[in-house]
Amino acid sequence: MRERKAIDLALRRFLDEQAAALGAPAEMTDEVRTRMLRQRMVRALESRTSIPGLPNQVVMRPVEIASGLLARLYTPPRAEGPLPVLVYLHGGGWVAGSVATHDPFCRLLSGAAEVILASIEYRMAPEHPYPAAVDDTLAAVQWADQHAEQWGGDVTRLALGGDSAGANLAAVVANRLCATAGKHPLRALLLLYPVMDSPQAGHPSYIENATGYGLEANIMRWFWQQYAPGVSPADPDVSPLQLHQLPALPPTLVTTAEYDVLRDEGLAYAQKLEAAGVAVTHLHAPDMHHNFPVHPGTVARFPQCNAALADIAGWLRSTLVRRR
Repeated sequence: MRERKAIDLALRRFLDEQAAALGAPAEMTDEVRTRMLRQRMVRALESRTSIPGLPNQVVMRPVEIASGLLARLYTPPRAEGPLPVLVYLHGGGWVAGSVATHDPFCRLLSGAAEVILASIEYRMAPEHPYPAAVDDTLAAVQWADQHAEQWGGDVTRLALGGDSAGANLAAVVANRLCATAGKHPLRALLLLYPVMDSPQAGHPSYIENATGYGLEANIMRWFWQQYAPGVSPADPDVSPLQLHQLPALPPTLVTTAEYDVLRDEGLAYAQKLEAAGVAVTHLHAPDMHHNFPVHPGTVARFPQCNAALADIAGWLRSTLVRRR
Protein backbone atom coordinates (compact mmCIF):
# COMPACT_ATOMS: atom_id res chain seq x y z
CA MET A 1 0.00 0.00 0.00
CA ARG A 2 1.01 3.63 -0.54
CA GLU A 3 2.46 5.49 2.41
CA ARG A 4 0.21 8.34 3.45
CA LYS A 5 -0.44 10.47 6.47
CA ALA A 6 -3.51 10.00 8.64
CA ILE A 7 -6.61 11.73 7.36
CA ASP A 8 -7.15 15.26 8.64
CA LEU A 9 -9.55 15.26 11.60
CA ALA A 10 -11.62 18.11 10.16
CA LEU A 11 -12.11 16.16 6.94
CA ARG A 12 -12.91 13.01 8.89
CA ARG A 13 -15.65 14.92 10.75
CA PHE A 14 -17.00 16.34 7.50
CA LEU A 15 -17.21 12.92 5.84
CA ASP A 16 -18.88 11.42 8.91
CA GLU A 17 -21.40 14.27 8.98
CA GLN A 18 -22.21 13.71 5.31
CA ALA A 19 -22.65 9.97 5.81
CA ALA A 20 -24.94 10.50 8.80
CA ALA A 21 -27.03 13.11 6.99
CA LEU A 22 -27.47 11.03 3.86
CA GLY A 23 -28.05 7.67 5.53
CA ALA A 24 -26.41 4.35 4.74
CA PRO A 25 -27.48 2.45 1.62
CA ALA A 26 -29.77 -0.47 2.37
CA GLU A 27 -30.61 -3.64 0.50
CA MET A 28 -33.05 -2.50 -2.17
CA THR A 29 -34.02 -2.89 -5.78
CA ASP A 30 -32.05 -1.14 -8.50
CA GLU A 31 -34.97 1.20 -9.12
CA VAL A 32 -35.20 2.27 -5.47
CA ARG A 33 -31.42 2.57 -5.13
CA THR A 34 -31.27 4.77 -8.24
CA ARG A 35 -33.98 7.07 -6.90
CA MET A 36 -32.31 7.23 -3.48
CA LEU A 37 -28.89 8.07 -4.90
CA ARG A 38 -30.32 10.83 -7.07
CA GLN A 39 -32.12 12.34 -4.09
CA ARG A 40 -28.98 12.08 -1.97
CA MET A 41 -26.85 13.83 -4.57
CA VAL A 42 -29.34 16.67 -4.91
CA ARG A 43 -29.34 17.19 -1.14
CA ALA A 44 -25.56 17.06 -0.98
CA LEU A 45 -24.71 19.31 -3.92
CA GLU A 46 -27.59 21.51 -4.99
CA SER A 47 -27.58 24.14 -2.22
CA ARG A 48 -25.90 27.35 -3.32
CA THR A 49 -26.36 29.27 -0.08
CA SER A 50 -23.55 27.30 1.63
CA ILE A 51 -20.85 28.81 -0.59
CA PRO A 52 -19.66 32.24 0.52
CA GLY A 53 -18.94 34.55 -2.38
CA LEU A 54 -20.58 32.39 -5.06
CA PRO A 55 -20.37 34.48 -8.26
CA ASN A 56 -24.09 34.73 -8.98
CA GLN A 57 -23.28 37.57 -11.36
CA VAL A 58 -22.33 34.78 -13.77
CA VAL A 59 -25.22 34.70 -16.22
CA MET A 60 -26.89 31.32 -16.68
CA ARG A 61 -29.42 30.46 -19.34
CA PRO A 62 -30.93 27.12 -20.37
CA VAL A 63 -30.50 25.97 -23.95
CA GLU A 64 -31.58 22.99 -26.02
CA ILE A 65 -28.77 21.36 -27.99
CA ALA A 66 -30.92 18.86 -29.84
CA SER A 67 -34.33 17.36 -29.41
CA GLY A 68 -34.47 16.39 -25.74
CA LEU A 69 -30.80 17.22 -25.01
CA LEU A 70 -30.61 20.21 -22.67
CA ALA A 71 -27.76 22.26 -21.24
CA ARG A 72 -27.03 25.33 -19.15
CA LEU A 73 -24.80 28.07 -20.52
CA TYR A 74 -22.76 30.09 -18.01
CA THR A 75 -21.20 33.38 -19.09
CA PRO A 76 -18.84 35.26 -16.75
CA PRO A 77 -19.46 38.94 -15.98
CA ARG A 78 -17.75 41.75 -17.87
CA ALA A 79 -17.21 39.42 -20.82
CA GLU A 80 -15.51 41.25 -23.66
CA GLY A 81 -14.99 39.72 -27.08
CA PRO A 82 -15.36 36.02 -27.84
CA LEU A 83 -14.49 33.83 -24.85
CA PRO A 84 -13.11 30.30 -24.58
CA VAL A 85 -15.74 27.58 -24.26
CA LEU A 86 -15.76 24.57 -21.92
CA VAL A 87 -18.21 21.74 -22.56
CA TYR A 88 -18.69 20.17 -19.11
CA LEU A 89 -20.08 16.76 -18.04
CA HIS A 90 -21.22 16.36 -14.44
CA GLY A 91 -20.31 13.42 -12.23
CA GLY A 92 -22.59 10.98 -10.45
CA GLY A 93 -21.66 7.51 -11.64
CA TRP A 94 -23.60 7.91 -14.92
CA VAL A 95 -26.68 7.39 -12.72
CA ALA A 96 -27.07 10.48 -10.52
CA GLY A 97 -26.15 14.15 -10.72
CA SER A 98 -27.47 16.83 -13.04
CA VAL A 99 -26.84 20.33 -14.30
CA ALA A 100 -28.69 21.48 -11.16
CA THR A 101 -26.45 19.63 -8.69
CA HIS A 102 -23.35 21.06 -10.38
CA ASP A 103 -24.70 24.58 -10.79
CA PRO A 104 -22.58 26.05 -7.93
CA PHE A 105 -19.35 24.57 -9.26
CA CYS A 106 -20.11 25.61 -12.84
CA ARG A 107 -20.72 29.20 -11.68
CA LEU A 108 -17.47 29.19 -9.75
CA LEU A 109 -15.43 27.71 -12.58
CA SER A 110 -16.95 29.91 -15.29
CA GLY A 111 -16.21 33.03 -13.28
CA ALA A 112 -12.74 32.02 -12.12
CA ALA A 113 -11.54 30.68 -15.50
CA GLU A 114 -13.32 33.38 -17.56
CA VAL A 115 -14.86 30.80 -19.89
CA ILE A 116 -18.32 30.24 -21.26
CA LEU A 117 -19.26 26.90 -19.73
CA ALA A 118 -21.85 24.59 -21.28
CA SER A 119 -23.05 22.09 -18.66
CA ILE A 120 -24.71 19.13 -20.40
CA GLU A 121 -27.77 17.23 -19.17
CA TYR A 122 -26.77 13.97 -20.81
CA ARG A 123 -28.93 10.86 -20.58
CA MET A 124 -28.24 8.60 -17.61
CA ALA A 125 -28.37 4.93 -16.69
CA PRO A 126 -30.08 2.66 -15.96
CA GLU A 127 -32.82 4.12 -18.18
CA HIS A 128 -30.22 4.98 -20.83
CA PRO A 129 -27.10 2.79 -20.51
CA TYR A 130 -23.92 3.05 -22.56
CA PRO A 131 -23.52 4.43 -25.22
CA ALA A 132 -26.28 7.04 -24.71
CA ALA A 133 -24.16 9.41 -22.59
CA VAL A 134 -21.21 9.11 -24.99
CA ASP A 135 -23.48 9.93 -27.92
CA ASP A 136 -24.85 12.97 -26.07
CA THR A 137 -21.32 14.16 -25.28
CA LEU A 138 -20.32 13.90 -28.93
CA ALA A 139 -23.45 15.83 -29.91
CA ALA A 140 -22.64 18.52 -27.34
CA VAL A 141 -19.09 19.03 -28.61
CA GLN A 142 -20.31 19.22 -32.21
CA TRP A 143 -23.03 21.68 -31.19
CA ALA A 144 -20.55 23.90 -29.35
CA ASP A 145 -18.17 23.83 -32.29
CA GLN A 146 -20.94 24.86 -34.68
CA HIS A 147 -22.80 27.40 -32.54
CA ALA A 148 -20.36 28.92 -30.03
CA GLU A 149 -20.02 32.15 -32.01
CA GLN A 150 -23.76 32.75 -31.68
CA TRP A 151 -23.44 33.16 -27.91
CA GLY A 152 -20.07 34.90 -27.69
CA GLY A 153 -17.81 31.86 -27.75
CA ASP A 154 -14.54 31.38 -29.59
CA VAL A 155 -14.63 28.07 -31.48
CA THR A 156 -10.84 28.10 -31.78
CA ARG A 157 -10.60 27.81 -27.98
CA LEU A 158 -12.86 24.88 -27.17
CA ALA A 159 -12.25 22.62 -24.16
CA LEU A 160 -13.95 19.44 -22.95
CA GLY A 161 -14.08 18.31 -19.36
CA GLY A 162 -15.94 16.72 -16.49
CA ASP A 163 -15.68 15.19 -13.05
CA SER A 164 -15.74 11.50 -12.10
CA ALA A 165 -18.09 9.70 -14.53
CA GLY A 166 -18.33 12.96 -16.48
CA ALA A 167 -14.55 12.92 -16.86
CA ASN A 168 -14.85 9.39 -18.20
CA LEU A 169 -17.21 10.64 -20.90
CA ALA A 170 -14.87 13.53 -21.70
CA ALA A 171 -11.88 11.20 -22.03
CA VAL A 172 -13.73 8.71 -24.23
CA VAL A 173 -15.02 11.41 -26.58
CA ALA A 174 -11.65 13.19 -26.71
CA ASN A 175 -9.98 9.91 -27.69
CA ARG A 176 -12.54 9.39 -30.45
CA LEU A 177 -12.31 12.93 -31.81
CA CYS A 178 -8.53 13.08 -31.74
CA ALA A 179 -8.18 9.69 -33.41
CA THR A 180 -10.27 10.86 -36.36
CA ALA A 181 -8.39 11.97 -39.44
CA GLY A 182 -8.47 15.71 -39.99
CA LYS A 183 -8.72 18.66 -37.63
CA HIS A 184 -10.54 18.27 -34.33
CA PRO A 185 -11.84 21.23 -32.32
CA LEU A 186 -10.37 20.53 -28.88
CA ARG A 187 -7.75 22.81 -27.36
CA ALA A 188 -7.85 21.40 -23.80
CA LEU A 189 -9.11 18.40 -21.81
CA LEU A 190 -10.08 18.65 -18.13
CA LEU A 191 -10.37 15.40 -16.13
CA LEU A 192 -11.31 15.82 -12.46
CA TYR A 193 -10.83 12.63 -10.38
CA PRO A 194 -11.80 10.60 -13.46
CA VAL A 195 -13.26 7.12 -13.86
CA MET A 196 -10.63 5.57 -16.12
CA ASP A 197 -10.95 1.84 -15.54
CA SER A 198 -13.34 -0.87 -14.46
CA PRO A 199 -13.49 -1.97 -10.79
CA GLN A 200 -12.49 -5.42 -12.09
CA ALA A 201 -9.02 -4.03 -12.84
CA GLY A 202 -8.21 -4.37 -9.15
CA HIS A 203 -6.56 -1.02 -8.44
CA PRO A 204 -5.32 -0.89 -4.80
CA SER A 205 -7.26 2.31 -4.03
CA TYR A 206 -10.46 0.27 -4.31
CA ILE A 207 -9.29 -1.59 -1.21
CA GLU A 208 -7.59 1.25 0.68
CA ASN A 209 -10.50 3.65 0.24
CA ALA A 210 -13.35 1.14 0.03
CA THR A 211 -15.50 2.75 2.74
CA GLY A 212 -15.66 5.92 4.76
CA TYR A 213 -14.49 8.44 2.16
CA GLY A 214 -17.71 9.46 0.42
CA LEU A 215 -17.67 7.38 -2.75
CA GLU A 216 -17.67 3.73 -1.67
CA ALA A 217 -16.23 0.88 -3.70
CA ASN A 218 -19.45 -1.16 -3.70
CA ILE A 219 -21.46 1.81 -4.97
CA MET A 220 -18.90 2.37 -7.73
CA ARG A 221 -19.23 -1.27 -8.74
CA TRP A 222 -23.02 -0.86 -8.81
CA PHE A 223 -22.69 2.26 -11.00
CA TRP A 224 -20.75 0.19 -13.54
CA GLN A 225 -23.43 -2.49 -13.56
CA GLN A 226 -26.07 0.11 -14.36
CA TYR A 227 -24.04 2.00 -16.96
CA ALA A 228 -22.38 -0.72 -19.01
CA PRO A 229 -24.22 -4.03 -18.61
CA GLY A 230 -22.76 -6.63 -20.91
CA VAL A 231 -19.91 -4.38 -22.06
CA SER A 232 -16.39 -5.75 -21.71
CA PRO A 233 -14.48 -3.94 -18.93
CA ALA A 234 -11.51 -3.88 -21.32
CA ASP A 235 -13.43 -1.82 -23.89
CA PRO A 236 -11.65 1.57 -24.05
CA ASP A 237 -14.99 3.28 -24.74
CA VAL A 238 -15.89 2.59 -21.11
CA SER A 239 -12.36 2.12 -19.68
CA PRO A 240 -10.09 4.72 -21.34
CA LEU A 241 -7.06 3.41 -19.45
CA GLN A 242 -7.36 0.23 -21.54
CA LEU A 243 -6.81 2.09 -24.83
CA HIS A 244 -3.66 0.57 -26.30
CA GLN A 245 -2.36 3.74 -27.96
CA LEU A 246 -3.57 7.23 -27.13
CA PRO A 247 -4.15 9.66 -30.00
CA ALA A 248 -2.60 13.11 -30.17
CA LEU A 249 -4.64 14.65 -27.37
CA PRO A 250 -4.66 18.36 -26.49
CA PRO A 251 -3.08 19.62 -23.23
CA THR A 252 -4.78 17.74 -20.40
CA LEU A 253 -5.28 18.40 -16.70
CA VAL A 254 -5.87 15.40 -14.41
CA THR A 255 -6.76 15.80 -10.74
CA THR A 256 -6.66 12.97 -8.21
CA ALA A 257 -7.27 12.66 -4.47
CA GLU A 258 -5.56 10.41 -1.96
CA TYR A 259 -8.76 9.25 -0.23
CA ASP A 260 -10.64 8.21 -3.37
CA VAL A 261 -11.41 4.77 -4.77
CA LEU A 262 -10.60 6.23 -8.22
CA ARG A 263 -7.17 7.50 -7.19
CA ASP A 264 -4.98 4.85 -8.80
CA GLU A 265 -6.69 4.76 -12.18
CA GLY A 266 -6.40 8.55 -12.35
CA LEU A 267 -2.71 8.36 -11.48
CA ALA A 268 -2.21 5.64 -14.09
CA TYR A 269 -3.96 7.69 -16.76
CA ALA A 270 -1.82 10.75 -16.03
CA GLN A 271 1.26 8.55 -16.44
CA LYS A 272 -0.14 7.08 -19.67
CA LEU A 273 -0.71 10.56 -21.05
CA GLU A 274 2.83 11.61 -20.20
CA ALA A 275 4.28 8.47 -21.81
CA ALA A 276 2.28 9.23 -24.96
CA GLY A 277 3.79 12.71 -25.19
CA VAL A 278 0.64 14.58 -24.18
CA ALA A 279 1.21 17.89 -22.39
CA VAL A 280 -0.29 16.71 -19.10
CA THR A 281 -0.61 18.57 -15.82
CA HIS A 282 -1.37 16.39 -12.80
CA LEU A 283 -2.74 17.90 -9.59
CA HIS A 284 -2.85 15.45 -6.68
CA ALA A 285 -4.59 16.32 -3.41
CA PRO A 286 -2.78 14.28 -0.73
CA ASP A 287 -5.27 15.16 2.01
CA MET A 288 -8.59 15.20 0.15
CA HIS A 289 -11.31 12.81 -1.00
CA HIS A 290 -13.45 12.17 -4.09
CA ASN A 291 -15.43 15.22 -5.22
CA PHE A 292 -13.32 17.62 -3.16
CA PRO A 293 -13.11 20.66 -5.50
CA VAL A 294 -16.75 20.35 -6.66
CA HIS A 295 -18.73 19.69 -3.47
CA PRO A 296 -20.10 22.99 -2.08
CA GLY A 297 -19.43 21.93 1.51
CA THR A 298 -15.74 21.27 0.97
CA VAL A 299 -15.25 24.46 -1.06
CA ALA A 300 -16.73 26.40 1.85
CA ARG A 301 -14.80 24.62 4.63
CA PHE A 302 -11.38 23.59 3.30
CA PRO A 303 -8.83 26.08 1.95
CA GLN A 304 -7.18 23.39 -0.20
CA CYS A 305 -10.43 23.10 -2.18
CA ASN A 306 -10.36 26.78 -3.03
CA ALA A 307 -6.68 26.42 -3.94
CA ALA A 308 -7.50 23.49 -6.24
CA LEU A 309 -10.29 25.45 -7.91
CA ALA A 310 -7.87 28.35 -8.46
CA ASP A 311 -5.31 25.97 -9.97
CA ILE A 312 -7.90 24.43 -12.30
CA ALA A 313 -9.15 27.85 -13.40
CA GLY A 314 -5.61 29.13 -13.88
CA TRP A 315 -4.72 26.13 -16.02
CA LEU A 316 -7.78 26.71 -18.21
CA ARG A 317 -6.98 30.40 -18.64
CA SER A 318 -3.36 29.75 -19.60
CA THR A 319 -4.16 26.80 -21.87
CA LEU A 320 -6.98 28.57 -23.67
CA VAL A 321 -5.21 31.90 -24.08
CA ARG A 322 -5.95 33.54 -27.41
CA ARG A 323 -3.41 32.65 -30.08
CA ARG A 324 -1.95 35.59 -31.98
